[in-house]
Amino acid sequence: MNLRLLGRLLLEHLLPYYVLISTPERKRYWGGLPLRRSFKLLAAVFMTFVGIAFFVDLMTSGVYPLWGVVVLALTLGALNVTAIFAQVRNPWLLVATLGLTWLSFFSFYHLPKQGPPSLTRGRVVLDGIGIFFAMMVGYRLFLSFAATEGIAHVQLQTELAFAQAIQTTLAPPVRFHNSGLEAYGCTRPSDAVGGDLVDLVESDGRVFAYVADVSGHGIPAGVLMGMVKTAVRHGLLLHQPLSSLLETINRVLPGVKEPSMYVTMAGLRFSDPAKAEYAAAGHLPLLQYREAHKDVLRWTVEQFPLGLFPDLAFATQCVSCGTGDIFAIVTDGLTETVDERDEDFGMERLGQLLMQNARRTLPEIFDAVLAAVSRHGKQQDDRTLLLVRILDSSGEESVTDRTLANPDSTTS
Repeated sequence: MNLRLLGRLLLEHLLPYYVLISTPERKRYWGGLPLRRSFKLLAAVFMTFVGIAFFVDLMTSGVYPLWGVVVLALTLGALNVTAIFAQVRNPWLLVATLGLTWLSFFSFYHLPKQGPPSLTRGRVVLDGIGIFFAMMVGYRLFLSFAATEGIAHVQLQTELAFAQAIQTTLAPPVRFHNSGLEAYGCTRPSDAVGGDLVDLVESDGRVFAYVADVSGHGIPAGVLMGMVKTAVRHGLLLHQPLSSLLETINRVLPGVKEPSMYVTMAGLRFSDPAKAEYAAAGHLPLLQYREAHKDVLRWTVEQFPLGLFPDLAFATQCVSCGTGDIFAIVTDGLTETVDERDEDFGMERLGQLLMQNARRTLPEIFDAVLAAVSRHGKQQDDRTLLLVRILDSSGEESVTDRTLANPDSTTS
């Protein structure tokens, strides 16, 4: 047994409340336990320490007034409930709680005595009933907490930890670099489990970078997000065209989701140094910062989200690009962040930030955008941003077919 373990065991026995924070796992559990779920536990602690006052009265032969015993009982119960909160949230507050407990005993022992020690039968019976009642009620509440609320909270925490592990595996930050382009993207969920997905797949010399946004939050959105990622990667392995890939996912989703759920998606496939194939389904516009022109184009493809109507055809668009161009794909959790005047952050501000930070690295641009959004307003939804910079391209910029996409120039 090492000294650290020995010291922890001594503290757990000398200071009973230390057991609540003796390990990081325990501290995280008790710190995250909602007040509603901990009510039975706190009531059990309260009743247990109420019994101590009647035991003290029995040991002192009933020389102190009965009202003093009752006040001591209520004070001890309340202080020890407070001690639990203090130990979990700020251990230094436990010192004040222990001090108040000592003061309670000190004040009790300085109450005026009722005469020489002489316990009456009625006082003994009262103390016995008080001790027995406090012990039995406290014990019953402890068992009830362990059998219901404690298990329920552990189960909930286990489910959330499992879901977060899934999300960490399925939606890690994207960091990519080759001779032709670099990419960086990340999602910041608003809940324990988010529904935003940022991903990049390199296959047969082509790179497909995309963002998907599953409606809703929590575990159902996270599970559907994993299904979408699996479907996308499977379709790319089968060398499906992007339009066919969207159509396949759109046909499959209605059978594996709740009726009200849907998925928006936007992505770019790079197979040529001077152009990219743009695919979108109900998603926000794609922003393109053009280094040669020092402006920002906004590309919009008006197509339905995935999973709403199974028999839809989807089209893609060719977008020309040049060295130094930066593409940005975001979710509405970022652009729809509102300030105190209920004004959205918007695509316009995002375009300005791209131009102002175009010379910086992609992680620095990402941090600058997220910082600006956080200053603008409180997070209410998942925030996701994917950035792609063209490092090497050849050929002149071609005229883009705008049958489906309509670019609007954004100026600084």
